[in-house]
Amino acid sequence: MVVQVLAAPTAVVGQQSHASRRSVLGAGSLALGHLVNDSYAYILPPLLPLLLTQSGLTLGMGAALVAIQQLASAFLQPMFGHWADRTGEGRWMPWTGVLLSGCGAAALGLVPGFGGLGLAMLATGVGSALFHPVSAALVAQAAPTHQRGFWMSAYISAGNLGLGVGPLLVGLVLVGGSLHGTWLLAIPAVIAACLMWWLAPKRPGPHGRHTTSLYGILKANWRILGMLIGVVALRSWASTTLVTFLPTLATQAGAAATEAAQVLTVFLISGALGGFVGGAAADKLGRDQVVIGSLLLSVPFGLYLAFQDQFGPSFWIAAAGSGFFLNGSWISLTVRGQESVPGSIAMMSGLMLGLSVGLGGIAVTPFGIIAEHYGLPVVIGLTATLPVLGAVLMRFVPKPGDVRSAGVEARTVRC
Repeated sequence: MVVQVLAAPTAVVGQQSHASRRSVLGAGSLALGHLVNDSYAYILPPLLPLLLTQSGLTLGMGAALVAIQQLASAFLQPMFGHWADRTGEGRWMPWTGVLLSGCGAAALGLVPGFGGLGLAMLATGVGSALFHPVSAALVAQAAPTHQRGFWMSAYISAGNLGLGVGPLLVGLVLVGGSLHGTWLLAIPAVIAACLMWWLAPKRPGPHGRHTTSLYGILKANWRILGMLIGVVALRSWASTTLVTFLPTLATQAGAAATEAAQVLTVFLISGALGGFVGGAAADKLGRDQVVIGSLLLSVPFGLYLAFQDQFGPSFWIAAAGSGFFLNGSWISLTVRGQESVPGSIAMMSGLMLGLSVGLGGIAVTPFGIIAEHYGLPVVIGLTATLPVLGAVLMRFVPKPGDVRSAGVEARTVRC
């Protein structure tokens, strides 16, 4: 009897330990998939010089191809996420999505003409839209509640790392200035897809949400969704504007071309680190506190960049600080969205991640026009103050326990 009593708890502990290891491996496979998938996000720009000469493209066509990819990715994500929430299915989406992204990137050097290239870029956009909502939801659901920010930080930071890996992959497959080696770009996608098919955790089911339409969810949660999207938009406009114009701003301040490119690298790497730190800190300090604090702390660094006319060590520090704090709120915002509409975690993941890309891209063109008339420092100074508005708006976002989602009361979570 004593042996049986002792053996039962031991068996339970062993099962829990195995489940924990399985969750870590599953989340790790999804983080790897995120790195690979997002490495295809900026795959066209390093290929564009060769495509201009070998495929007869114009710069306008190249811009249109980027738009096809980004718009498909940004605005399909919430719909794919909602479908997965309604059905309780979708475990196939991450590995199918990364395969589609990889195949689209691999085809860029093989397909003829603008039409073929457009289909290839559409495939990468749709693949990314398939990948993100469910993979983010699976990581969040597998994570212990008190460590959700940390787990999501690891997952999203892997994607941020992938953004910089893509151009490096292109350099490895372009042999002798030929595009025929782009088929090799599919290999990482195949490996990542196999690992996710094997290790990714299962979805827990729709939790009674299968009869609720997307319109019904948006209507029931319009207030919290509108405010969260507003915060996401303000953060994305500031971040995307800096990513686009920071090298030019550095050049105007006296930096060499190579130094200007390195400043952007510092900004992006600091942003990846800031996202990881911010997401982990939110587990202890609260989601809203981290979002508000990081947005406000980014402002002085952005303003310094706008009005600093001499390139030097302080310029590097300001670029690093701006990237760190601007991105420090991104992961906390994503987790906040996931927790704010229970039962729609995949839809909210797609909404928060997709809109961060789509809304940021929309704002760059008008800010560029303003810069042509009033100068780049004015635009950087203007966008540097946008996080203040985001922080104020975040202060009024309803707590998850204060809203009802499609007739189901949200559970109270710490924010």
